[in-house]
Amino acid sequence: MAGLNTQKSKQHGFTLIEVLIAIAIFAVLSLAAYQILQGVLRSGEISKEHDLRLIEVQRGMLLIERDFVQMVARTSRTSNVESSNLKALYVGKGVIGSDSEGIEFNRLGWTNPLNLLPRSNVVRVGYRVKEGQLQRLYYLYPDTVAGAKPEEQVILHEVEALKFRFWNKGWVNTWNSNKQIPEGIEITITSKHYGELRRVFMLPTSQVAE
Repeated sequence: MAGLNTQKSKQHGFTLIEVLIAIAIFAVLSLAAYQILQGVLRSGEISKEHDLRLIEVQRGMLLIERDFVQMVARTSRTSNVESSNLKALYVGKGVIGSDSEGIEFNRLGWTNPLNLLPRSNVVRVGYRVKEGQLQRLYYLYPDTVAGAKPEEQVILHEVEALKFRFWNKGWVNTWNSNKQIPEGIEITITSKHYGELRRVFMLPTSQVAE
């Protein structure tokens, strides 16, 4: 009889405490695995976001370079502005509605094969910061009527500031000449993610083309 009782006791299942411990261990392991998976996925997302931002910066700086190195000392005639007040280069705080500094000028090299497209080979462009975006503005024609609206192109996101300096036998922070453009120009873009992005361009200096 004693042997039978011993056999029955050996056939008993897990106790409640053992089950609870097993569940707790499983929950901890599951949570750890989930956190590891989330970390891997988040790492992938961060890496992808970084790559996209880097591509955006590279493309933006290339476009900026193409505009600036082809800058030309040409004024843009506007119907309600006296010719004596026209400038080859507009730059400074609030120019073209910028939340920071802004700039506007004409550049050459806008290809128009056989003049088939309804625009000039000279393009009037501008750069400004608006609502955290570095925007490029351009007109189909360098000379415009009053009230003409430019096309807008977002170059960079999450931009905090835009600043310029000018080389004319030395660096200066302002440019007031109506007829000339500087020998060189430094552009500094303050990005939320990359800090200060600085480029210097040498310009094809000349007098205003009449």
